Amino acid sequence: MNRSIVRMLLGLMTLLLAGCGFKMQGATPMPFDSLAITIPQNSQFGADLRRAIRAASPGIVIIEPSAAQSGVKTVPQAKLEQVSEFRNSRIVSLNARGKPEEFELTLVYTFRLVNAKNQIILPETTLAAARSMPFDERVVQAKEGEAVTLFRDMQKSLIPRMMRRLTAPDIKQRWDVLKDSSPAEQENIETATPIQAPAENLPTPWQIPSLTPLPIPVNPGG
Repeated sequence: MNRSIVRMLLGLMTLLLAGCGFKMQGATPMPFDSLAITIPQNSQFGADLRRAIRAASPGIVIIEPSAAQSGVKTVPQAKLEQVSEFRNSRIVSLNARGKPEEFELTLVYTFRLVNAKNQIILPETTLAAARSMPFDERVVQAKEGEAVTLFRDMQKSLIPRMMRRLTAPDIKQRWDVLKDSSPAEQENIETATPIQAPAENLPTPWQIPSLTPLPIPVNPGG
């Protein structure tokens, strides 16, 4: 009797949630079967993104740039390309001695999605993230390490935002349009200019903006 009541209550809750427009969140597969990714796979960001893509599309085949370099002929149906990544730090407050007391770290990341013919599925899309970081000039090295951690955290925060965009309904719609277009229509479809893939091994210090900027004269030319 108790089990019947529980089942009935669960059924009522399901109906109520459905009536409110609630939908259980699940994996939304991408419309293509193979994908090349130019984002370095040996970075934490690249590795996390690949895991997220495989989780959303378990059947997808990810083709790495290294396959083409090794002479293996693989033609992916689509390509996820890193267009740019910009990191910046700026002073947002000073202490009583005029020294930096707080920094704002920002990460601006741009990516796009094209098919094998470089026809645009998703145009260049820019995402941004920011973090505040208290600063102490007595422990600069420790603060630089903290900045590395914060930039890594910002990169991680971009992944679910990227996945929402890559698995949005309009991506499948655009893919279907490109796939089903006639040869005459193909001639009028916009294509993206090929870009050079980012370096696989970019030294970490080069990725982090300096937290010790050069002093600015109070009265330049005075």
